[in-house]
Amino acid sequence: MSVEVLLMAVLIALTAIAYMVAINARGLWRLTLSFLFATCMLGGTVWVIVQHYSSVSRFAMEKERRKFEREKNAAEERLQIKEQDLDKMERAGSVSRMQTLIAQANGYASLLTREKLYDQNLSHSQLIARAAEAEQQVVRLQREIDGSAQVLDQFPEASRLLSAAMGNLTEACRFYRKYYYSENSAAERTTERLLRQNAHDAQGALQKASQSLQ
Repeated sequence: MSVEVLLMAVLIALTAIAYMVAINARGLWRLTLSFLFATCMLGGTVWVIVQHYSSVSRFAMEKERRKFEREKNAAEERLQIKEQDLDKMERAGSVSRMQTLIAQANGYASLLTREKLYDQNLSHSQLIARAAEAEQQVVRLQREIDGSAQVLDQFPEASRLLSAAMGNLTEACRFYRKYYYSENSAAERTTERLLRQNAHDAQGALQKASQSLQ
């Protein structure tokens, strides 16, 4: 039993005693004063009881409010952690997608830097067809990149470098095809140099694009 409850029990007992004294009082003034005192005691007792239970009720409500706030905060933290995990997963997926596009472009760039432009086992038309196929591969990759705008928007620097690299690859493919229409050896050497240079520049841009994702 708490001290407050014990004190209220004592106060109630005193109030009861006060009324017993008032009931047994003799004489008008004594009776009046006794009942007045007992009534004041009763009022004070009721007030103390009401205050006590109001305090207990407020304490219980405050306890429930704090419990609710703790649960709410815990739920918000769990939700925030879940959202952060989803964001991390989404970003990881986007990074993987960007790395795939960069790797594909780098594969084409690497091929163009070391491609043998002359092969005695292939006819002139076959060599031209091979150059055209390389160009078509770059075009298909560009369409794939254009269809990944939502991913590209998340990595502006890598996207800029990838776009520059694709420009170099497009130029390299143009010179690749142009090589087979060169009028003389000097034109062939110039065209091949420009092809290799553009492919090399594309590799450099793609390397920087990959590093920007880390």
